[in-house]
Amino acid sequence: MPRPRRAAAVLLVLVLAACSDGDDGAPTDTTEPAPTTASTEPTTTTAPLEGTPLVVAEQGVSSFPDPIDPQATLGGYGVVLHNPNDDLMAAGVRVVTRILDPAGAELLVDSALLNGILPGQRMAVGRTLIEPIQDPTHLEVKVEVTAWIPPAAEGRLIADGIVTEPEEAGGSVTRFTVRSSWPEIEEGVDVTAVYRAEDGRILGAESASLNVPIDAPVEGRIRLLSPIPDLARTDVFVGRGFAALTTG
Repeated sequence: MPRPRRAAAVLLVLVLAACSDGDDGAPTDTTEPAPTTASTEPTTTTAPLEGTPLVVAEQGVSSFPDPIDPQATLGGYGVVLHNPNDDLMAAGVRVVTRILDPAGAELLVDSALLNGILPGQRMAVGRTLIEPIQDPTHLEVKVEVTAWIPPAAEGRLIADGIVTEPEEAGGSVTRFTVRSSWPEIEEGVDVTAVYRAEDGRILGAESASLNVPIDAPVEGRIRLLSPIPDLARTDVFVGRGFAALTTG
């Protein structure tokens, strides 16, 4: 009876195959990714400090005949700025000055950059003019401050012993001494001499740069190519050094 055995064998193979195909209930090793959470911590940024704008406290312009060539015209201008803030220094002060004639036409544009003006202090810009300008009458001044920052320390830089006198070789020179109560050496300190008439009018100005130590006064000088007629008084304003632009 060979046929029944063959049929039984075939049936057994089919049963085994069916059992192996139906092994869907076996557990599988699957790992679900852990949920990710985005950082929700708030980021904070410090807004730049805003100071009360600098004030143009004084300004003046003048012209006069060249003492060497009476056919030529010389002159000068000066602008005095005041920082009205009690606790903020104006750092990186750019001053653009337009010299205008009676009709408002532009005769000359000049610009200056100051390291810093301490709280409550005054500083000046300006120069004497060797360019030929005819009948300058008034100024238009634009002031920009790069940053308002608290000073890094307390102290002042003051000029005294101010003398303006003619030089033998021509022109004139302003001599002065700068004393510092700042706790560190100040390099590249802005210094501006403002020249005034008897009635206080500003006739012109000139600037220089000094390194000011902390342990002794330093002498400075500013030379003028030509004497200024009607000069009666010289004021010297002292600003800050390069450190005002970095450490305050």
